[in-house]
Amino acid sequence: MRNKVSNPFVTGGYMGPEYFCNRQQETDLLTKAIASNRNITLISLRRMGKTGLLKHVKHLVEQQKNPPMVIYADLLPTMNGNDMLNILSSALLREKQHEKNIFEKLLALLASLRPRMSYDALTGQPSLELKVETPADIQYGFGHLLGFMAEIKQDLVVMLDEFQQITRYPEKNTEAMLRTIIQTYPGIDFIFSGSSKHMLEPMFSAAERPFYQSAELLYLDKIAETDYRGFIIEKFRATGKTIHDDALSKLFEWTRLHTFYVQHVCNLLFEPEQEQIDMPLLNQVFHRVMTSNEPLFASYRNLLPSHQYRLLQAIAVENGIEKPTSGAFIQQYSLTSASSVTTSLKALADKEMIVLNGNRWQVYDVFFSRWLEYHYGGK
Repeated sequence: MRNKVSNPFVTGGYMGPEYFCNRQQETDLLTKAIASNRNITLISLRRMGKTGLLKHVKHLVEQQKNPPMVIYADLLPTMNGNDMLNILSSALLREKQHEKNIFEKLLALLASLRPRMSYDALTGQPSLELKVETPADIQYGFGHLLGFMAEIKQDLVVMLDEFQQITRYPEKNTEAMLRTIIQTYPGIDFIFSGSSKHMLEPMFSAAERPFYQSAELLYLDKIAETDYRGFIIEKFRATGKTIHDDALSKLFEWTRLHTFYVQHVCNLLFEPEQEQIDMPLLNQVFHRVMTSNEPLFASYRNLLPSHQYRLLQAIAVENGIEKPTSGAFIQQYSLTSASSVTTSLKALADKEMIVLNGNRWQVYDVFFSRWLEYHYGGK
């Protein structure tokens, strides 16, 4: 872990406790669950800091005396069971890469899946690629991997981030298969996590689903404004900078206090050499954010049906809406009818363009929402 970074507002990856804001309560809950061998399901909105929290907990747990081995695997890029096995086996390989003959052991264990080791061109980290052709291969591979882990003479925690991805795999009954194998190894602790509440929550709360009540649910909310305020002020002050109270309040309002967006804006505010972080500089950064993302945001207009895009505009301009099928809202933004709004809401939610946050529908990407509001507000 690097001790110092040039910009204290980290936007990618985890750089250590010094650059991690609060989350003490959630950290305590997760570390106690690990110590008590309880499985946890961590649910949050996207970009709320879920992955950073997992890596923070991993870092802290690994500092303990006789620490467990923590394997973190991000399933977001996976499209099928083969991808999942590659991600998980590679994560295991990276954690044990310094162990003598680890690759040879995995090669022998998974020989029927034709394993091939390679190295990431950018990070130099090893990865394992398996050739899976049938659902039976997936079951064989996952079962043997967990069996191999269970034989390691060390407590083990497996973090499966964006776990809801398994519901999108083309292989049938993936949930049931994974649940059957996982419960065979009660000595391995699991932390499941995801940012699609409408997909992940039913997996663990619906009686007909294989993972029903197999893990304690933990919901990750925003960092408390008072805590974030103190963190940001201290990081600026440590380098001789001062952020004005009105600018900080506006920053929190504009980013909705979502961790990634707060960090990103603060990262850009930290760049200039001026010592006073005031409203004019903050507005410059807001404009920079929207301008730099404009090609992507503008492309959505060509990718979405016109009614869905108009609904996105309306939700953004309203900064969220509780009753999108109300007559007044439909009339104000020329959205045709309640039935068409309902259809568009479902389509946009499925595409994760909007999210029901509490009782308000909001555009999921905060920067995109502000861009829409900036360009279409009052029009």
